[in-house]
Amino acid sequence: MTWTDANGFLSFLLNVAGNLMLAWKWPSGWLVRIVAIVSWGIYGLQIASNPVILNAITFFCINCYGWLKWRRERHELPG
Repeated sequence: MTWTDANGFLSFLLNVAGNLMLAWKWPSGWLVRIVAIVSWGIYGLQIASNPVILNAITFFCINCYGWLKWRRERHELPG
């Protein structure tokens, strides 16, 4: 297995774990999803796939927004 393949599988596992954590309403799921998306972005660069890179950038922004919104709703950040 190459490093690229290993990173792809790691990205997949982090993605699944983060989504499950969010389904269970665990706030740390946002951080796991953000790490997964960064990993997907690195994978996209490794395989030179612009659609994967664009997907990673888009979902990185969405997950950062969701994490900040969640923290504001839980009064962990000023709103």
